[in-house]
Amino acid sequence: MANKRMSGFTAVELMIVLAIMGIMLVAAMPSFVQFTRNSRIKSGAQIVVSALRTARSHAIKRRKRCAVLFNMDIDNSGYAVKIYWDPGTASESHYPEGGSVTNWKALPKTIRMEATTSLTKIPNIPFPNDSNADNPNVGRIIFKPTGGAMFGAATKTIQVSDGQRQDTSYIKIQGVTGRIKTSRDGT
Repeated sequence: MANKRMSGFTAVELMIVLAIMGIMLVAAMPSFVQFTRNSRIKSGAQIVVSALRTARSHAIKRRKRCAVLFNMDIDNSGYAVKIYWDPGTASESHYPEGGSVTNWKALPKTIRMEATTSLTKIPNIPFPNDSNADNPNVGRIIFKPTGGAMFGAATKTIQVSDGQRQDTSYIKIQGVTGRIKTSRDGT
């Protein structure tokens, strides 16, 4: 009988390959964790910036005031933003009269949002489904028909960060022009 040669891998060769793959996986894990954290922060910042820019654009295009509302996790329901037509009434309790431009847009669950400079607070804003107004004060930034924000020459800053605040994205809104600028270093 002729001697047949068997082809394939031995158990030792398979174990060596698995060990090398395990070492590579362990080496890549920290960078993957950092990548996913940065992706969530960027996503949260993009949601906020998009709402601010859309509100400013609506205010200019429609020639009427438009506000961005910020739920800063007041009722442990998460962080979210919403665009509203600003009613411009003296009584802020009539806020739903202005009309909603968008629904609440939630930030990713592990993301925090803070205003480093105080936002104007208004009571009785319905959150999250516009059916109940028992939510405490919600922050807002109002854009005028000229594109500027309603807080004068100051600059407001909103921080979007991960739960441990290791990485932060800074969103700055200039009062006079309404220009929105983002950075990772706070400048």
